[in-house]
Amino acid sequence: AQILSTWDKAITTTEQLLANSQQQKKALMQQLLTGPHPSKPRLLDKNGVRFSGEWKITTLSQMGKVVSGGTPDTNTKEYWDGDILWLTPTDVTALKSRFVRTTTRTISEAGVKNSSATILPAGSLMVCTRATIGALSISSGPICTNQGFKNIIPTKAFDVNFIYYLLAYNSKALLRKASGSTFLELSKKDFEKMEFPCPLMEEQQKIAAVLSAADQEISALQQKLDALKQEKKALMQQLLTGKRRVNTAEEEMA
Repeated sequence: AQILSTWDKAITTTEQLLANSQQQKKALMQQLLTGPHPSKPRLLDKNGVRFSGEWKITTLSQMGKVVSGGTPDTNTKEYWDGDILWLTPTDVTALKSRFVRTTTRTISEAGVKNSSATILPAGSLMVCTRATIGALSISSGPICTNQGFKNIIPTKAFDVNFIYYLLAYNSKALLRKASGSTFLELSKKDFEKMEFPCPLMEEQQKIAAVLSAADQEISALQQKLDALKQEKKALMQQLLTGKRRVNTAEEEMA
């Protein structure tokens, strides 16, 4: 009981640290992604000077080219199991980071040519606009998506990581724009017209770097928590079945 109690304490402490880090990230997003304000200090540029100047209201279509996804005919075998990643909302909700490296299903070149699917380059932002509206991911290589996405191929003036965090913070705004009787969906037209205040590229990159560091801290704590829980489970299996014995105080004195 004493040994297992030690693991319980470590798990509780790590859970508290994780909750604090998640709360800190929320506060950072609110501070960094809502535009400049006299009460909020700006980040420092590469010369150690605080960023200045107004943010420009920008539509999503101005941030990059918006491309819809598509699904090849599921009854045509040669369209499937090729070398091209094909993303679905289920793939995105299962991600443990913001980057996509694999997908459950893949399609072929023929599948792309004979459907409305489009190959997106690495560094594209895939945004779920149906079912799990607002779920996001960034492509680490060429990829296609199904029709449940509106995808952004950023211009040279926009950092994909910044757009990722901007839309993650404004996910409720995406949901409010959705409509439909059978299921909610955000149309390409409405998606492209959505607008947000945005800084210039250097400040975008700095904001994204700060939030990425917060994500890394959260990920490290989550991994530590998972490991502690797994260790406790293994210890319980060993100690509570008699497979592993411990020294009692009397044995240690002897």
